[in-house]
Amino acid sequence: MGGQSNEPESASRFDLDKIKKGLSQMVDISTPRISEALIEEFVEVITPVKNHHYRWKLNFGESKTPQERSNLLEPENPPVLAFTIDFETARKFRYANGLPTQFRKRDWNDLTVEVYL
Repeated sequence: MGGQSNEPESASRFDLDKIKKGLSQMVDISTPRISEALIEEFVEVITPVKNHHYRWKLNFGESKTPQERSNLLEPENPPVLAFTIDFETARKFRYANGLPTQFRKRDWNDLTVEVYL
């Protein structure tokens, strides 16, 4: 038997299209600003890896003990999504949300975010 599971390998994988469809039905994710309540609902933990580089662990309702949680300093799997927030993206976000746009490009550091399930 050797610890093999009778379940197909694909059964343990997340269907990203299904997750995206479910999220889009619950909230409007097309707006330039996602509500903090949505982030609090689905982001289990944010781990700073180094300056301006973060890893987000998503949670879809399953309750996990601290021992069961992923170590995002040494993740076992690659991220399902990675993106960088550069100066121009931040400028457009601030403008779209009515925030003060007076900030300097020379003071900006790009932010890198990796998202894990």
